[in-house]
Amino acid sequence: MSEMLGNQYFLSRNFSKAKEAYEKVLESEPQNDFIRKRLLICYTQTGDINKAFEIFYEILKRDIELITNTDIVADDCPCPELVNKYGNIKPTDECSRDSRIMLGILWLFCSIEKSLEFFESLLSEEKSDMRFLEARNIIREKLNQSKEHYTQNN
Repeated sequence: MSEMLGNQYFLSRNFSKAKEAYEKVLESEPQNDFIRKRLLICYTQTGDINKAFEIFYEILKRDIELITNTDIVADDCPCPELVNKYGNIKPTDECSRDSRIMLGILWLFCSIEKSLEFFESLLSEEKSDMRFLEARNIIREKLNQSKEHYTQNN
């Protein structure tokens, strides 16, 4: 029941209500990756950036393709509209740490390159945070694999 309700809220972009429903689902299904991805997006929109990064980091370490292979249309992923909502913020712009984390997360659904830029920017200021370093390295490795695959197939 909570999952269907969460999905309804998510589709209508009521991220705070979707978050509540999805958190209940995860209590009984902690490894439900579909819900974890959606909850991750909800957290970015409700100001729970640390919780968003925790889920993001866990997914990255386990399988980055859970995010990079998201079907934007079939999964009704709001990330393109969300990054558009924030305009053309660049990783080098004066923006908060939380904004860069949020945009780094959201961009991974749409563009590995843009996501990498935001995590590079975070690392330039937070060199001691090993999670940012590991996230950046995982994203960079995925980007390099994608480039190698493209080169080999063309």
